[in-house]
Amino acid sequence: MSANSVIKPFDWTSIGRELEGNSAECTFWTGRDEQLCVQYFRPETDVFYPSHSHSEYTIVVCLAGEVSVKQLGREQTIGPGEALMGNLGVPHASTYRSQNGWPCEAVSISVDHRLMSALTTDFKLPSGDGTICPAFLGKVHGPILQNCAREIAQELRNVRQGHKIVIETQAIRLLIETIRLWSPADIESVSADLSPRLPRSEFVRAYEFMRWCRKESFRLQLLCRFLGSSEERFTRLFLASTDQTPANFYNRMLLDRASDLLASPSSSIKEIGFELGFKTSSHFIAAFRRMYGVSPQKYREQSRPGKNGIIKLPEMSSLIGKSRVSGNLTRHVRP
Repeated sequence: MSANSVIKPFDWTSIGRELEGNSAECTFWTGRDEQLCVQYFRPETDVFYPSHSHSEYTIVVCLAGEVSVKQLGREQTIGPGEALMGNLGVPHASTYRSQNGWPCEAVSISVDHRLMSALTTDFKLPSGDGTICPAFLGKVHGPILQNCAREIAQELRNVRQGHKIVIETQAIRLLIETIRLWSPADIESVSADLSPRLPRSEFVRAYEFMRWCRKESFRLQLLCRFLGSSEERFTRLFLASTDQTPANFYNRMLLDRASDLLASPSSSIKEIGFELGFKTSSHFIAAFRRMYGVSPQKYREQSRPGKNGIIKLPEMSSLIGKSRVSGNLTRHVRP
């Protein structure tokens, strides 16, 4: 890193401590052949992931709270003991939120398409010459799924001797039992898109990094250092997954957070800009106007209770804004 690129407000040492700390809200484990990646997720606040896609299948088992996924024109919400699946190459948006006072808690398994292809014959799943693949819609439930997920969560939290073998065994069983439970009526054939994309684990960790960073501290170089990736590789795969550059994606997240804060009169526009890390209020106002075509003051006026014609901001849900900047970053358990 050159002298000109050092960012003083960004304390890299503190990030390292958070990564190793037990307070991390998100923990990953990756198998030796990298065909399975397991995640335990217990966010402190509701989290919304905007539309993105992966070159993997992802099984999500809800243990507490609820999880919703929008894909292929359908939305599915699951509660404790239920599972849904994110599909290979299919754009989807997902929300993890508390329910009835319980924070969301979930276990997910990302499955490489090669491993899923190996199961197509035994389970009579759609397959062919590589141009089509199965898409799993709807949801399934069963005590065995919940038991496998809880065992995985416990092993990831405690990291006892032999935890790697237990995690891999339970993950494989969870994969098999999930497919066994899936109704054939909820399995469709879709075009197989095997274009390289950002792995789900890296997308989630990048998203956490972006949630953590103030505007003044965000740099692609530091994000890629955090992930252990080159800037060229990360940018290419992130763009393939989200149709946005990392900088545009981050700015959209930050300004959606701003829209959430503007709905409350408790802070001035100058204070909101400072909280988000903008160097000056004019910089904040210009960025907000550039993204949404309206000034922060105009948005605030139109958002007041009882006011007609409330401005609707494009695409990214303000649920992103409700995911406050947090120091709880990912702990990644190596195979």
